Amino acid sequence: MPLEMQAITTAFGLAPTAPDTGAPWTGQVGDTAVTALHIGMGPPRTRAAITALFDQGGPGGRAVDHVMIAGICGGLDPDLEVGTVLNPEVIVDHTSGTAYHHAPPGDGPVAGKATLDVELSKRFFAQGFLGVDMESAAVAEMCEPRGLPWSVYRCIGDRWFDGLLDERVVAATNADGSGDEASIRALLAADPAMTAKLRRLAEDTSRAARLAAEAAVRGCLALGT
Repeated sequence: MPLEMQAITTAFGLAPTAPDTGAPWTGQVGDTAVTALHIGMGPPRTRAAITALFDQGGPGGRAVDHVMIAGICGGLDPDLEVGTVLNPEVIVDHTSGTAYHHAPPGDGPVAGKATLDVELSKRFFAQGFLGVDMESAAVAEMCEPRGLPWSVYRCIGDRWFDGLLDERVVAATNADGSGDEASIRALLAADPAMTAKLRRLAEDTSRAARLAAEAAVRGCLALGT
């Protein structure tokens, strides 16, 4: 989402290669050259963005040697508060059932295995999963066949049982992760009580995006050690 991209570019200290065009952001963290891309939501956009990254390479056309994804995720465990960073041991693609072993650089925090469907969320938690997102498995899917290292930095930004997020909010979200202003205005007009919920959701997700980005910076610094 745009707020996740902003958190990443701020934490990494990146600058746009061509402002206002959607082009990659680039910079340097320690000994590592960094390129950041805004994916948008879902596996298809993730695959397209990573394919473009492979085709274009990193800064100066250099080959990509590690792919990171950072941002928010939905929490499943009532004992894990919003703001908890999940650096998972295993990523599982719900659609295919494929499991990917996660081996991030450094010694960051590690937790268990990581659509707004309450019953599905309950089943995921019963199976041992602690968080859900829509893009991480697609990163692993694209990188593993190439033998390219990858890592995931997710932070819980919302939990279905907190009652802040529902299908109406999901429907008011654009494919790039931004909010559809007209839909949000209509939602608030129909249900003014959503104002406080959306305000808290925005605060929680912004904090989670910042914490995930900062965790990714620590992982990036570990690449050079």
